[in-house]
Amino acid sequence: MIDREKGLIAEIYQCLRAEFGDCKWWPGDSAEEVVIGAILTQSVSWRNVEVAISRLKENELLSFQAINQADVSEIAPLIRSTRFYNEKARKLKNFAHWLFTFYRGSLDLLFSRGLWELRKELLTVKGLGEETVDSILLYAGNKRIFVIDAYTMRILSRLGIAQKDWRYRDYQKFFMK
Repeated sequence: MIDREKGLIAEIYQCLRAEFGDCKWWPGDSAEEVVIGAILTQSVSWRNVEVAISRLKENELLSFQAINQADVSEIAPLIRSTRFYNEKARKLKNFAHWLFTFYRGSLDLLFSRGLWELRKELLTVKGLGEETVDSILLYAGNKRIFVIDAYTMRILSRLGIAQKDWRYRDYQKFFMK
């Protein structure tokens, strides 16, 4: 990264921090809730995810143990507010099944792994993409990784920093460097 780009990114960071402070983002009462929120927030506003999380909590389905034991048809209506709720119910089930198959249902055991090996492994869970996996790693697992979203890509493109052929990984390498 050239000095101009470093300075520009640092300036953007300082402006955002001065305006918004330390947001302590991601909301959630537990690592499980953060992972569930990360899966549910794909392509939907956070307000809708909050509704779904509340409904899961009310129905005692806000744990991977409960999700693993429930049917998709039981989960889906509770997360209707998140759009694509049948698909997201399957994604929650996929993650829960995977967690119990390989990590005895333990997020602590899961997050004891190294960042890059764990990232690669999480990307094999059907329905989880890079942004979701990186959100899980950062916000639930406290792993040092930069999450790239559409806004980040748009800003770097408009500033002329990103190359036209950049993919998610290229943006992430830029920030991680």
